Amino acid sequence: MEYIDAAPSLAIEGIFSDQKLDYERSLASYRLWFDIKRTYRQIPTDQIIDDIWSNYRQMNIRNSPSWDKFTCPATQLILRLTGDLESDLILAPYNSGLQSRLCKKVIQEFFINNILSVKSGYGAGYMCYLSPDVSLIAHWANLGYVEEHAIRNHILQSLISHSELYHHQADALCILFQVAGATFEAYVETSVVDRCFELLKGHRHVNLEKGKLIQVSEFSVKGET
Repeated sequence: MEYIDAAPSLAIEGIFSDQKLDYERSLASYRLWFDIKRTYRQIPTDQIIDDIWSNYRQMNIRNSPSWDKFTCPATQLILRLTGDLESDLILAPYNSGLQSRLCKKVIQEFFINNILSVKSGYGAGYMCYLSPDVSLIAHWANLGYVEEHAIRNHILQSLISHSELYHHQADALCILFQVAGATFEAYVETSVVDRCFELLKGHRHVNLEKGKLIQVSEFSVKGET
């Protein structure tokens, strides 16, 4: 019976594998073994979210983005997968509110990894987690899965709570504004947005090509262009 218990988790690994496996085939395998497990065994409440989370974290480690690139391979995969799982007739009853729940988990991890990065004084060890999480948060903010209170009062503020930016915080701000700048501008107080760009203007990211100042399109401090 332990093989039946483990089969869904093993099946979903194919979706997150760094090998170029067929997404639809891997999803069908997960659906099959999930259906078998629910028929003959008891499904834990968080089976699906746990399966996603463990594989998402492993994917981030394997594909840790360099600091001069904000490409996060897991982002589009997570968005596609969670949408497919929520609409699947077999899986839907077991993942109610999947994206909202996963979004909340990612935001909590974002706060934790920001704190740990600041505490470490450099943050390199946490970038494999932080950048993909920020990318997901930005997309979920646009899609309405991030609570308004978090957008308005927590996310940006947690990144600018020090007198200067750490590198990982500058990266995070760039991702947030590049992907969801209009969303944050609509909810966050102007003074907070201005402070973000004041800090960005004075921040030189040593790992960016040629040490250029970080540039973020479409936004400027206090309306300047």
